[in-house]
Amino acid sequence: MTPLTQYRFAFDPWGLLLFLLVMLPNFIWFAVPAPNDILRTDSVTPVVDAIGSVFQVLTVACLCFVIRKNKSKLHLSPLIIATIVCIAIYYIG
Repeated sequence: MTPLTQYRFAFDPWGLLLFLLVMLPNFIWFAVPAPNDILRTDSVTPVVDAIGSVFQVLTVACLCFVIRKNKSKLHLSPLIIATIVCIAIYYIG
């Protein structure tokens, strides 16, 4: 089986959950911004920002809609533990 035929397009709820967990602090920041939020000023690199936004959307689409055909059930593995630890560090930061 070639590398490209190992994947299919379908909805993956775990990918959406991972995206929402990582984005939770950003949603809170968007709802309750800081008084002098420098991220809400005009950008000096609008083209770079637009390219970054396109790739952000593509990343979320790949997380949610590209699935490996022969994936196993989700179980606690070193990779899952590392992901949980990284999300926890991100929340603490």
